[in-house]
Amino acid sequence: MRVIILGKAPIAGRVKTRLMPEYSAEEAAELHTQMMQVVLTKVCACFEGIWFAVDDIQHGVIESLVSRFKVELHAQTAGDLGKRLQKLMLASFDADTEPVMFLGTDSPHVDTQRYKDAESALEHYDIVIGAVEDGGYDLIVLKQNVPELFDNIDWGSDSVLTQTLNHIKGLGLSVKVLQTSFDLDRPEDLKRAPSSSWL
Repeated sequence: MRVIILGKAPIAGRVKTRLMPEYSAEEAAELHTQMMQVVLTKVCACFEGIWFAVDDIQHGVIESLVSRFKVELHAQTAGDLGKRLQKLMLASFDADTEPVMFLGTDSPHVDTQRYKDAESALEHYDIVIGAVEDGGYDLIVLKQNVPELFDNIDWGSDSVLTQTLNHIKGLGLSVKVLQTSFDLDRPEDLKRAPSSSWL
């Protein structure tokens, strides 16, 4: 299975903005960097052939992470999250027929068993989704190229998961939804899962 981690360059004021003003823009960017590091550490311990897809392939922190973890660097294309996922999915299935797992970097606190559970469930389902409390998901795994899955989704809303599940049903595909977790988007989320607990 190919794991594609979507990340962002840790630019102050452009990442983890919902942590502000309790955290400064610089502190939020540093937390974002830590989150990327932890997710990469966990994923690299479980899988090989990982793609790291980012918005700025020349940012110093991104270059450092790629060098440290020996992952394959890819540039995210323009457009909303759905368009970016479509492009990466097409590139992955053009390369080979391996299933694809998409991950973000907002859930460094989850145990690697969640990744393994998702991989195992794919033996019996076409798609596996890791639900999160805000109405989205922290991972999605697909056996095949289904680019239309990501069309017409209100990204960033609390209906992302529901809309995605409706698409899956409409496409006649089977889906397994993992136990609901949560992303670390707000200060109260960090209180529930402080950085000392991530590894």
